Amino acid sequence: MVIVLSQTDHPSTERRDFEEELVAILLMKDGLEVSIIGDVKNIEPESTDSLCLEGVRGDMFFVSWYGQAEAQPLLRQAGVIGNFGDTPLAAALPIASPGHYDPMQRQIDCLDLSQFPGPIDARRHILKSLDQKKKAATDQQTIASPLVNETKPDSTTKPMPKRQQNQTPADDLDNLLDAFDEIDL
Repeated sequence: MVIVLSQTDHPSTERRDFEEELVAILLMKDGLEVSIIGDVKNIEPESTDSLCLEGVRGDMFFVSWYGQAEAQPLLRQAGVIGNFGDTPLAAALPIASPGHYDPMQRQIDCLDLSQFPGPIDARRHILKSLDQKKKAATDQQTIASPLVNETKPDSTTKPMPKRQQNQTPADDLDNLLDAFDEIDL
């Protein structure tokens, strides 16, 4: 999952420091991809921020100073398509043909930074949410493929013995070495 941080456009050093520290501690965690854009409210259609959002494939964790109710229309206005928050997926069947990316199947979670007293608290919340999503996806895969656990052998089954390997015929060098070993010196 990609984490996208939308920076504030308010002239506040507290918020800027908060954002910088949050990005720094998120980048220290292996496996996280963090992208930084300007304020989502000010994104122009052909800007680099717009291109950055366009390039995000799959689920997204959107971090900003806006609540879910404010962030959702701003993201849609910026051209971001997907399912927001706890909204169920639009359709169980993929809309796009196989092998093509379907943005309507992705989940977008919005996080309001003003809910947290410090960047560490925001990081904990983000990591906890990502772990819960990973666990839910693993549980869903287990349910989808129940045969995985049915292949366990029971305790009465004995392992199959290994095949006996045929002795390879000795080559001339082995015969010569054996002959030397038999010589009584």
